[in-house]
Amino acid sequence: MIPSAVPAPAPHHPSFSNPLTRSSGPVLRLLLLATLLSCIFLPASVQAAGTPVTYSIVHLSDTQNLATYYPGTYNLTFSYLESQKIRYNISAIIITGDLVNTWNKKSEWDAYIRARNHTTIPVYTIAGNHDVDYGKQYGYYTRYSGEPETNYVTTVGDFDLVGINYVKTSLSPKEFSRIRTALANSSRSQAIIATHWYMEKNRALSPLGKDIAKDLIVKPTLILTGHKHADFVQKKNISGFPVIEDMTNYQNGLPGGNGDKNYSAGTLYAVTSADGQVSKITAQVIHIYPQVFSGAEKTVFELPPVGGSPAGTIPSNLSSGPVSAGCAEMDVICRFQNLVEHGWWATESGMGI
Repeated sequence: MIPSAVPAPAPHHPSFSNPLTRSSGPVLRLLLLATLLSCIFLPASVQAAGTPVTYSIVHLSDTQNLATYYPGTYNLTFSYLESQKIRYNISAIIITGDLVNTWNKKSEWDAYIRARNHTTIPVYTIAGNHDVDYGKQYGYYTRYSGEPETNYVTTVGDFDLVGINYVKTSLSPKEFSRIRTALANSSRSQAIIATHWYMEKNRALSPLGKDIAKDLIVKPTLILTGHKHADFVQKKNISGFPVIEDMTNYQNGLPGGNGDKNYSAGTLYAVTSADGQVSKITAQVIHIYPQVFSGAEKTVFELPPVGGSPAGTIPSNLSSGPVSAGCAEMDVICRFQNLVEHGWWATESGMGI
């Protein structure tokens, strides 16, 4: 029986007189002219660029063993992220499936709800195979998560967030067309695609992953996934756009470790943007239980400056080369086309963090 009620996830401008306008002397007129010309010919970066802001997004996945065996660690996971909310300006937590082990076990869903209610950070989820009986039963998942049975496209920061629930194989062409149209029609410069089974431990793409790569990469994209017991981040060039692929799964502790299920960790992305355009993304693993510590922070995306690439501005895994002239300061599409032409985003495998 599905429960009927679930706790909520939790101008006035004073007048003034300018003394310069009260004189017609030649010196003052020249001063006014010089001031006007200096405003007209200021560099575009000074005129157009806004103040950069930095915020963070946390990726968790496959937390089902905490719901089943270690609800205290589940609570700690969200309370710890809440304690770091201001420090890292955490704007969203994205969980890529398997919130519980058993799709219709109320005690596990209650454990998830109690844990989630330990934070005020917005939580976005997609369904894993354990949450929905391999795609056959959505009643408990939709009621407890608040997310729809259908796939969705929403907004997180400067990103379009695509949530794709678990499927055994892949989506229909019609569904891919619907999602692609939403992404293509959006003015946001980047996308996040969150799904449960995108790739294998050996980094080979699942059937869904192959179709995502073929049909949904229409802008720089961060792909978040879990399902398989591994943790790595790698970068690729897909359809001419830089793509970051993130496998995060600590359900049996550290991959290759002792198999301790009482373990909690995730990946934290720090995003720097200005005027709605993402300029830099870094990634690091944050370990929460049994010990709090952070892995090395690595740059996984960086937009080179207009007019070239001074030393130190391009991630070390990318080859250097000039950017073609003719792009406006904020014309990101033009700049990415130039990046593709010069081959800066060569495929990289094995960039684990």
